[in-house]
Amino acid sequence: MNKKIAEIYNYLQELAWHFGNHGFEGECCENLSLVEFMALKAAYEKNGLPMQEIGNAINFTKSGATRIIDRLENKGYVKRERSPLDGRVCCVPVTAKGAEIISKIMEEKTRDLGEQLKDLDPETLDHMKDILEILLQAMQPQEVI
Repeated sequence: MNKKIAEIYNYLQELAWHFGNHGFEGECCENLSLVEFMALKAAYEKNGLPMQEIGNAINFTKSGATRIIDRLENKGYVKRERSPLDGRVCCVPVTAKGAEIISKIMEEKTRDLGEQLKDLDPETLDHMKDILEILLQAMQPQEVI
């Protein structure tokens, strides 16, 4: 086993713990689980995404995404609508309540992270961002041609 890869894996686990579900009953952010937060964030960033694209964004099947969207809809954060272009497609726009909660969470978490990283110089922050971007791109599923 490559020792550096094992160290990277351990660092990623530690980071996931810090950014993951620390709340009781699996809550990470307000009354959202981490997977609900990620689905709501995907829907918020590209408002009106089809259900299948939300599933793809969080690496869930369409049926798995449907269960998550059910929970978000019950909380009043999203609603289902038929696509005006194709009635077979279910789109998931974010409600005003959903936009408010995702904005609040992102603002709080960004502020908290900024406070934790405040002593790092701008160049280090740039490197950190670049490395995380490279890592995230490497972790994305490769398209089959």
